[in-house]
Amino acid sequence: MPRPQPNGRSGKAKARAVTQPSLRFLTLALELRENIYAHVLHNHPSSLVDLLLVNRQLSREVKPFLYKLPWTFDGQSQLFEWLSKVDHAYLRHVEEIRFKLHDINPDEIVGALGKKLQNANITRASGSRGPDTPDNPYFEACRADLRRIGAAFRLLQNLRRLTILSASERDSQPHHRTQDAFSKLVGQCFPKLKFLASEEDQLPIDFISGKSELRTLRFPATTSSEDEETEEIFSALSLTELEICRFPHHTASGSEEWDCVTPVLESASALRSLTLFERPGAETPNLAAEVFVGSQSALKRHRHSLRSLKLLAKPGPEYTADEGGDPVRPEAYCAAFLAQSSLTHVEFLDVWMSIYEHLPRTTQTVTWRLDEPPRPPNVATSVARIKKMVTHAAQMRGSPRDPRHPLLRRIVIHLDAFFPSDEIRRPDHPSNEILLMARAKLGQLGIRLDWKGWEGVPSL
Repeated sequence: MPRPQPNGRSGKAKARAVTQPSLRFLTLALELRENIYAHVLHNHPSSLVDLLLVNRQLSREVKPFLYKLPWTFDGQSQLFEWLSKVDHAYLRHVEEIRFKLHDINPDEIVGALGKKLQNANITRASGSRGPDTPDNPYFEACRADLRRIGAAFRLLQNLRRLTILSASERDSQPHHRTQDAFSKLVGQCFPKLKFLASEEDQLPIDFISGKSELRTLRFPATTSSEDEETEEIFSALSLTELEICRFPHHTASGSEEWDCVTPVLESASALRSLTLFERPGAETPNLAAEVFVGSQSALKRHRHSLRSLKLLAKPGPEYTADEGGDPVRPEAYCAAFLAQSSLTHVEFLDVWMSIYEHLPRTTQTVTWRLDEPPRPPNVATSVARIKKMVTHAAQMRGSPRDPRHPLLRRIVIHLDAFFPSDEIRRPDHPSNEILLMARAKLGQLGIRLDWKGWEGVPSL
């Protein structure tokens, strides 16, 4: 049975009795549990019956909390098994799930449909799905499975956060028709969602439909839907945060998909936060170029509403927006957008360091990410860039009325063990000296400097 994930991360689900979550309370020290019992019983001597009543009451009180924790289901079989064991009266407390759609397992299907699958030699061992025809029992089994998933989803009426996980190479990957039907099903469920994430890059856009309360969307901005449908669905939403995330994709494609960055930005409501995230090996790279060059006009719609921009995707090579046009560099278009924006927070990878001197005056916080690749080539380069940040900050403070300079209040650097911690602890190490100098100098300028990801540098 899947267990709740306190940190929101997926974990390997295990089939256990429904009483398993109560072990969280039993992990407390016995003395502490006894103090709790004594407090509940008003420190009076208690009989065994009194103690059992206390345990019963504690069980009632802890269940809503446990059900509110994120649940991860690696396939619909885990979801069905979980629902067969839990108390449905507490499902109203479930607020977040992470779900991965698997292909059907023909060997688990019984009855007349199971017999049809066997006669058609559609088994897990054969790996066959049969002919691509409407009367194929494989597709009949997929439709029946989706009906069960829909019935399960409709039990979670108060769900607020949903993450659709992508199938890996080791998973039984569903047919693209099943994915299309699943997307439509998600669009018909969960009307109270406020956060929706999808790692799948081949879903039709209708999985986002019917979500009037949705505020944060994280998806690859690729779809098999037409631009007109994408624009219609996004224009009905009231998004405030959009995260476009591209990952290496492992699912064998059976349907065509293409990026929908431009129609999304053209039809989305005024965004307050935009994140661009791209892993090496992503199926559709050059995300930054698609946004700042290919969707330049659409992005301008959000230049006054945006307050946070996170550049966690490489700028990429030179990009040609129009056929026959001259290639351009995305960094230049990004700098031009920044100059017209009203951003208060900008977060970027080291490869975007060139935009540091082009931040808008409204910028209050800058976050420099050394914990995500590509990192600087060496520590000396990082030290030189820290010096540059300090020098630039001093110049800004030297001309406070200059409208070109941002009113920085805070700089955050994510180190994540990039600096050699064993060496940097030595007082005479040059990196240690520059870090301390940067903190002191920025402090004099009224700029707070925070470090994250390395224990050797204490936070302010």
